[in-house]
Amino acid sequence: MLPRTYLTEQDIRKRQIDTLKIFNDNVTEINENSEYRVEFEASGRSFSLNVVLNPEFPNERPNIFINPVIPHPWLLENSNQVMGAPGLMNYTPHSDLGRVVQAIIREFQRSVPIISHEDKSTDTSPQSSYSSQSLMFPELSELTVEELQEIMENPDLQDKLLETNPQLLELDLETEELMTSIELIAQENIMKQQVLDDLKTDVLDRISTIVQMKMSFEELNRKHQKLSEMYDPHRIRDCLKDGACKADEDAEVIAEQFLLGNIPVETFIAKFAEKRALGQARRAREERLAHQLAQLDKATT
Repeated sequence: MLPRTYLTEQDIRKRQIDTLKIFNDNVTEINENSEYRVEFEASGRSFSLNVVLNPEFPNERPNIFINPVIPHPWLLENSNQVMGAPGLMNYTPHSDLGRVVQAIIREFQRSVPIISHEDKSTDTSPQSSYSSQSLMFPELSELTVEELQEIMENPDLQDKLLETNPQLLELDLETEELMTSIELIAQENIMKQQVLDDLKTDVLDRISTIVQMKMSFEELNRKHQKLSEMYDPHRIRDCLKDGACKADEDAEVIAEQFLLGNIPVETFIAKFAEKRALGQARRAREERLAHQLAQLDKATT
């Protein structure tokens, strides 16, 4: 039988937290087992991700927030909460928390715009708004209107743009990893199914054996009870007493038959003596057994 290893919810939660520390640097515990801060650099700026694990984690996905806030399509509108990361959207209890956070950090490091001194001033121009909206495809911001128009009219260029997009490549990679994980789980389930089938067969065989043993025990118990009653000392004593009385009665019948002249002397002497001897022997045995039983009862009281 194969050994089984059962992980509790706390074991799985701890293992997920361990992956956060394995795949990422600068991890600080804010609240034990529930909140962590991961600091990183992007375009010369300091950022941090706050990873909040609710009580239902890892059955529910974590909540991740970035500080400071930057324009990015993965962020919830008017919020610093990360929502659109593929690894976060496709999160399952079998995902690695550390890899999910690592992918988010890499995306922000790749797409955070470099802000110059002039850019820090308030900029409400259409170009600034366009730059914020084009973070999914940062290379589009460098194209002219004519080049953009050409891409819109040419499906091949659109496909090429999608094929080389880092975020889509990251999504494809995470999808492949998820598919691989699913296949491994399916294979493990198939292997465990065979083990379960073997265990089920073994249990059924044992149940059948137990049923047969129970039937055999009940039959033997009935025989034992019958023999116990048959050879009970008190019952034997009563049988000897009844047998002695029966022998005496038979002797009396023989004597009456002799007196009536129905049997000759020789036959009377032989049969009468036999019955008298049998009655006396049974009575003697009955008296000895009764005496022994009386002593036994006295010893046990």
